[in-house]
Amino acid sequence: MLRTAAIVLAFAVPVSWAQAIISAHSGMVNYVEGDARLEGRPIKLNGAIFPDVKVGQTLTTGRGHAEILLTPGVFLRLDHNTSFRMVSNQLTHTQIEILRGSALVEADEIIRDNRIAVKVGSSETLLLKNGLYHFNADAGQVRTFTGKAQVSDASNSTELKGGRTLLIGSSLNADKFDKKKSRDDLYAWSQQRDQGLALANISAARTTRSRGLTNSLWAWNSWLGAYTFLPRSGYGYSPFGFPWYSPGSVWVVFQPAPNDGYQGGGSASTSSFQGVAPSSVSVSSMPVSNASTGDVGRSSSSAAATSAGAGGTRSR
Repeated sequence: MLRTAAIVLAFAVPVSWAQAIISAHSGMVNYVEGDARLEGRPIKLNGAIFPDVKVGQTLTTGRGHAEILLTPGVFLRLDHNTSFRMVSNQLTHTQIEILRGSALVEADEIIRDNRIAVKVGSSETLLLKNGLYHFNADAGQVRTFTGKAQVSDASNSTELKGGRTLLIGSSLNADKFDKKKSRDDLYAWSQQRDQGLALANISAARTTRSRGLTNSLWAWNSWLGAYTFLPRSGYGYSPFGFPWYSPGSVWVVFQPAPNDGYQGGGSASTSSFQGVAPSSVSVSSMPVSNASTGDVGRSSSSAAATSAGAGGTRSR
C-alpha cells in the first residue's frame, strides 16, 4: 500500500511482510468484521487499500466490528451499532468523538508530545497513560480498565484511574466498577485481535533491521492481512497481556521453546518502550492463561504491564 500521507521506510525484508509505515496522521481503518461503513459507503478491505477516516468523516458499524489505527501503538475498536467522528487526525493532536454505541481504546504507547482525546457527549477524556479505556455513548459512561485519564466538561474535571468509572453530565464523581463483570463482546473481540496482532508483531520485529528505526510504527503482516504495532526499541505488553517486541529486543527476549510455543529470556533495552517483562512468555499458552485469569494488563506469568513510552519520537 502506497500512501501519500505516510513515510515509507525502506528495509531489506522478505515478502512475508513488505511494508512498514509511520502514519502522518491517525485514522487508518485496519480491520473490519461484518457491516462497517465510512460516510455511508460499505468498507471493503482487500489487503491493498486501507481507507482513512478523514477529519469530519464518520465511521459506523452495524452488525460488525471495526479497528482503526490512531497514533502508533493506539487502537480504536468499535462494537456493533457504533459510530465515531474524526475531529482531529494530527499525531500531536488526535481527537475522536463517539457518537453512539460502545468503543474501546487500547493505548500501548502514548508519546509525551502527542495528545489523544475522546469526546462523548459534553465531555472530553484525555488519555494520560497507557491503558485500556471504554466509552459508552448511549449510557454516557467512561471507564478505565487500566491507565489514567483526565475527564472534563464545561464546568468540572476529574482524574480517572484504573478500575474507575463515571457518568457524563453528573458532577463527574468517579466510582469503582467490577472489571471482570464488565467484560463484554467488544472486550472479548479486542482481546482476540490483540492475540493475532502480537503474533504478527513477532514476525515483523524479526524481519526488520533495528538500525535506522527511529520511530515506533505500524508494520504490515500479510498473514494477518493487517498492520501490527512495532515499537522503536525495547519491549512491552498490551493491557491484555500480549507482548510487543522491537526489532532490537525480539532477538534477546523472544526465543523458540521446544514445545512449539515461545518463551522469553535475557534482557533488552527499554529506552523508549518500557514494560515489566515476565521471566517467560508462552505465546501458545497466553490465550488460555488470560482467559482463565481474565486479568487486564497481565502477562501469562501474571506480571503487570506498565509500559510508558515517554521517550519515543514521532514522525515528521
